[in-house]
Amino acid sequence: MAARRVLLCVALQLVFCFSSVHVSGEKAKRTKEKIYIDMLSQNSCFRLLNATHQVGCSSAQEGNTGVVHYMQTEEDWTFVLTTGPTPPYVPVLETVNFTLENVRNLTQSGRVNGIVVISVNLTSDLFQEKGGFSVDSSCPNDAYGYYKNTEEEGCKRLQWNPAGNGFMFENLGVPIFSLTEQSDVNTVLNKCWERFNKPIGGVARTYPLCAIQLVSAMTAAKDTQTCVRRSNLITNLNPFVFCDPLGDKNVVTTLKALPNNETRPEKSVIVVATRMDSMSLFHNEYPSSDSTVTGIVTLLATAKALWSVRDALGPDDKDVMFTFFQGEAFDYIGSSRMLYEMQAGRFPVNFNAKSRMRYVQKINLTHIAQFVELSQVGMRQDEDSLWLHVDPSVWNDTKNLTDKLTEFGAASSTRFQESDVSLPLPPASLQRFLMAMGNETLPSFVVTDHKHSFTNRYYNSRLDLPAQIQADYDSDLNETEWYNANTTQSRRITALATALARYLFWAATSREPNPEQRDKLTAEIEEVNHMLYCFLHSPHCELFNATIGPDNADVLKKNKKPYPFYVSVSHHTNEVTSLVSQVLTYYTGQQVVNATKNTCKITDTDWRYRYLWMQGSMTSPGGRRKPVCYRSTVLLTTAKSPAFEIDDYDWESGQYSTWTESRWDSFKLRVFLIPSKQFETRVLATGVVILIVSLVFVYFLSARADFLFDRRSVYREFLVEVDT
Repeated sequence: MAARRVLLCVALQLVFCFSSVHVSGEKAKRTKEKIYIDMLSQNSCFRLLNATHQVGCSSAQEGNTGVVHYMQTEEDWTFVLTTGPTPPYVPVLETVNFTLENVRNLTQSGRVNGIVVISVNLTSDLFQEKGGFSVDSSCPNDAYGYYKNTEEEGCKRLQWNPAGNGFMFENLGVPIFSLTEQSDVNTVLNKCWERFNKPIGGVARTYPLCAIQLVSAMTAAKDTQTCVRRSNLITNLNPFVFCDPLGDKNVVTTLKALPNNETRPEKSVIVVATRMDSMSLFHNEYPSSDSTVTGIVTLLATAKALWSVRDALGPDDKDVMFTFFQGEAFDYIGSSRMLYEMQAGRFPVNFNAKSRMRYVQKINLTHIAQFVELSQVGMRQDEDSLWLHVDPSVWNDTKNLTDKLTEFGAASSTRFQESDVSLPLPPASLQRFLMAMGNETLPSFVVTDHKHSFTNRYYNSRLDLPAQIQADYDSDLNETEWYNANTTQSRRITALATALARYLFWAATSREPNPEQRDKLTAEIEEVNHMLYCFLHSPHCELFNATIGPDNADVLKKNKKPYPFYVSVSHHTNEVTSLVSQVLTYYTGQQVVNATKNTCKITDTDWRYRYLWMQGSMTSPGGRRKPVCYRSTVLLTTAKSPAFEIDDYDWESGQYSTWTESRWDSFKLRVFLIPSKQFETRVLATGVVILIVSLVFVYFLSARADFLFDRRSVYREFLVEVDT
């Protein structure tokens, strides 16, 4: 009978357990999901290092936690900084209050464990009264530019970026996250702050309070030199790398595919360049409308127009090299590496002189005839003018060039004016080339939208938005209409690209284009419209889809937001770099007839060309694509600072960029409720008491088991039941 009772009890327990699972069904939740609400936003400030400092943000390994407090009034600031009874806090700031001064006050108070910034519905007007917002310095890249060792030039004469305060280069000490999803903002403000933390009648709320955890732990610390040394230590079979050099690839193409068995004359190459990167405090927030995109789109449109008359160039005409630099925002990484390779005789491709393969003939400094750079060209003032900046040392050699560009500009509705001849160059890659030229002169100029200090008050910041360069769209239009819409900015860029293409033809051939050539040397506003939309609004657009490989088509579908213009680390190819190279190939390459995916590749002997297998244009709306093969002279060259290639490099020499990014696992942001310390103590004490009672009870049962349970009689009854 005892055995029956035992079996009955076991059966009832099993039935109860299965019934509970069945009743709860899909409504069952993990305990973690009942405690935490995870945020969708993953945009965190992160840590960078250079030769002497660490900058940016990091959390503790397990994350930083603090009570949420929404900063709206002066009383809120007083509450968090001095009077609040439940520190540490994590203040939630509106974008307009996210300034270097406010962040310093918060982090230095000792009562703040992190910061959250609301970044939905951003507009550039937020900081208009404050004169703008730029996380870069007031003199970008000044320590690595042409004027770094002079006493009267550079930023000693003019601060180019007056809105810049060096926010990017502060060691902020606490994790900082940006909320970019409206659902996250609603969770933090409505479900967390309003419900549990907002003071009532000026009186602080009691427990439970809503807290937030910020996880953005960085592995590197101190400076690049220390990080590299620690990463190179071999302490086990799986060495750990703490940081990676910033870097990527430069995109380069030449109008001529001059083979290595032919001589490249001196002063026979015209370099026209722009940059592809920007900077921002937060991961994935790099709109870069004027800082970067206007230059990229103008140069791509210029290349497309110039390649249409490529056959008109003779063997004695100059070559034109289009260059898109990466890493320029971080002390001219891309241009420094190109010069390093040129001086070593390895640019654009390092090859053996005795090789039977055909390569593009090398280019070095002696081959460069002139240098034209596009900087910020989207925010024009002073009667819609663009400004031509020339270093005083090369003014006489450049005057005829700028006069000619001004002439071509007038014919295409683009007004160029010369800047003050006594002023130094603005921040530009050209400065590194002038440094490398030494006593040799290099006719050169930089095209910008500013005469003196930047007209772009949001240079290198997440507020450098399309609206401020008049590249936004009417909300009444659909996405297809956006993609094809003419904007004020697209018309300006089209006119500029037209003037530049005609100028480059003249500079290369020393002759004016004839009427037929002038028509071909006219940029297409439709293509400019498409590029602005794709780079600034959505990469899932027809232009990018047509140029990307079929194997990568699904990648674009998943990205509704523009790709970031951050250079990233050197072992990862930036998405912007890939897209620029693909569009440039599409615009300047030749379609290979009857090619297949397997035959679309470099031949055994001719390595001057690069082959890309593309999806191709849509044959009809909603129809299939017909993949095509394009052949071009577009190359990807290394854009990693030479400092990481030179043995025993002097990290404090200031010769090359030394920026690295700390490694990190993941970013995580979540809210939850925290009880009072007294409640936690009571729970702990109750648990300890239950544990002790349980141990005593188990010990008593174990010690009296033979008396309480007649095991032999139970076993006999069980055998009898089995036999029957």
